[in-house]
Amino acid sequence: MDIALTKRWLLPAVMAGLAFGSCGTLAASQDAKLPSPREVEVRVHVARAGRFVDDLKLGEFSLLEDGITVPLDALALVKDGTVVRREGPETVPARVPRSFTLLFQVVDWDPGLAGAVKHLFGSLIKPGDSLSLITPFKPYHLQRAALAEHSKDELEKSMTNILRKDILRGSGEYRDLVSDLRRLTTAIGGNAPGAKEDMESDVTTDADSGVGLEMQIDRYRQALMKMEGIRLVDEGKLAAFANSLKAVPGQKTVVLFYQREFRPEISPAALNRLMSLYQDNPDILGNLMDLFHFFKREKKFDAGKIAKAFADAGIDFHFIFMEKKNQRVFGATMKEESEDTYPGFVQIARDTGGTSETSANPGVAFKRAAEMANDYYVLSFVPGASAIAGAFRKIDVYVDRAGCQVFNPLGYYAR
Repeated sequence: MDIALTKRWLLPAVMAGLAFGSCGTLAASQDAKLPSPREVEVRVHVARAGRFVDDLKLGEFSLLEDGITVPLDALALVKDGTVVRREGPETVPARVPRSFTLLFQVVDWDPGLAGAVKHLFGSLIKPGDSLSLITPFKPYHLQRAALAEHSKDELEKSMTNILRKDILRGSGEYRDLVSDLRRLTTAIGGNAPGAKEDMESDVTTDADSGVGLEMQIDRYRQALMKMEGIRLVDEGKLAAFANSLKAVPGQKTVVLFYQREFRPEISPAALNRLMSLYQDNPDILGNLMDLFHFFKREKKFDAGKIAKAFADAGIDFHFIFMEKKNQRVFGATMKEESEDTYPGFVQIARDTGGTSETSANPGVAFKRAAEMANDYYVLSFVPGASAIAGAFRKIDVYVDRAGCQVFNPLGYYAR
């Protein structure tokens, strides 16, 4: 068994092989100081020229709640989980509890992920921190005593091995479906007039040449629907995931590694040629029309709703979009499968005060996200008297210093 990493079914649900939802929550620290029921704490990261600004005073901050300025009561400057400077009452504990959750929507192993794990254990995780790892195969939780009982090199090696194995095992069904779609797309496209002239140097297969076109299209449609079920984004379970972390005190950092996806679709030219050729065959024409509507239908993902849930839970969410080269397939349009979810996760990252980055090197991108998560201010204030329980209160934070960028969560639900 791999060192110190044990299974813990924290998040059972499905989003492209990843789990969201809650059968349990991370244990809350008994020593954490929580703000009074009416007091609100806001995590704020301020940067200038790409570097964290660590010398701001309380008087340089201003905070608007639903557009109305609210007096700030206290400030705490946090670095690596430790409060290094305060102004005002001590509402934040000297050592802020930290939990890290790493989610992987990855189909193919990328060596850059090993660099992310190396930075995780080499520079980020410290004794007392909590770490959950959700791979495409299963979730794990790092025992708190592991950092004291094992070297960081041992833990890094263990986690890298687990991650590589689970990506290969957990994404096997997805890769098989992509392979089937490529094969069927080639076979179906080959039935269109003029297809042979379009083949050029593409590698094709005649594995389905003895199967009727109607059956090929039916198999293709079934494979598409199965793939869609695997990668379904369930808003309810994403919201439940946020709710499961709400009671966890301190800093809650969630990082999603999302690998760019491509789905083989019958090219519009081939589809149009087939529909013209089989316009007198209602069965084949009906199946082709079903595919056409499937390709064109809208996919709904209410990122704004999920962003509010994440912000209310105090999660800083970081989205790392891993680049992947497109592959050419005869008779197919390689549709980017991630185009429906990418904008949503970018919005969630922005609205929680986190980061989003597209990178061919996930290790470098993770290092930048970790640097931003490490250093921040905590501003404390009492909400205005007009706050209605259950209403979402939008927060805007500004600093009185030129050239600064401010990153803060969108707001919170009044209680």
